[in-house]
Amino acid sequence: MNQKDKILSNIPSTCTIPEKKIKELERQGYRIVGNHSAIKICGWTKNSLRNQGVCYKCTFYGIHSWQCVQMSPALQHCNFRCWHCWRDISTASKEWTGPIDEPKDIVDGCIHEHLKILCGFGGSKSINQKRYEQMQKPMHFAISLTGEPTMYPKLPELIDEIKSRGMTAYLVTNGSYPEMIQRLVGHEPTQFYITMAGPTKELFDHETNPITKLAWEKFTQSLEEMKKLNCRKVIRLTLTKGYNMVEPEKYGELIKKCDFDYVECKGYMNVGYSTKRLSKDNSPSHDEIRKFGEKVAKAAGLQLIDEKPESSVVLLMKEDKPDRIMKFDC
Repeated sequence: MNQKDKILSNIPSTCTIPEKKIKELERQGYRIVGNHSAIKICGWTKNSLRNQGVCYKCTFYGIHSWQCVQMSPALQHCNFRCWHCWRDISTASKEWTGPIDEPKDIVDGCIHEHLKILCGFGGSKSINQKRYEQMQKPMHFAISLTGEPTMYPKLPELIDEIKSRGMTAYLVTNGSYPEMIQRLVGHEPTQFYITMAGPTKELFDHETNPITKLAWEKFTQSLEEMKKLNCRKVIRLTLTKGYNMVEPEKYGELIKKCDFDYVECKGYMNVGYSTKRLSKDNSPSHDEIRKFGEKVAKAAGLQLIDEKPESSVVLLMKEDKPDRIMKFDC
């Protein structure tokens, strides 16, 4: 047994995920880590190794797609059943259940599984060898793969563990646990994302289909708690035609009340489990996203500073912060 396998063997084997579900997830490209975490290689990570483009996070914020670990510490835990979600929403849960793995074990396990999948790329002549060498040392954790990470009880410690290794951490949340956002003060991720699924209670509740009460009230409280975080903050609008891609002026009105650095307007993509709930007609074109983003920008007093058509996303920023515009060579 090598050193990495010895590390992983220290995680208690009390995983409560049914074996049938684990096999299903593995067929979809997931790799289970410990009792409740997982990684999955992002398509942009593979593309970047093949010199076939990079993720919009690389274009917008300078994150190297070939050094990014896409993971979740809450594989089977989420209290929303968003219609646009590519995940299996039948596993939604109101609260954390089961064992709680240690942050160090999660980070070790995620890196191990991530590199184990990608090691086969080294034998391809079409691979960017410099990037492949850099890939061996991950520099970023995208805590966004599946589930709601703010349900993981040791999230502040997980972020501390990631950053202590010289890596950056992006956290994506639905804003349903403001009490966890309070706990992140002093343990901030490098970048904090909060998904704004709708600008009003009616639209928000319809889009997120929550199983917990007072979802809208908790989300608006999370927007208030977000103001206390000392890190880069992004509001993300995941926009689905026929659902929440309406009333850009109301999005603008709500955004103006928030403390943030950027706003992303991103189009829903008809992939994964969402294909069972929605159709391709619900996926807006990039041109539609751009026009909607321009309306949101006008209502909120923002400017559109960048876009990534391949990902159907545009980036907005406050007009009085020209010094925050970032351009990277990825």
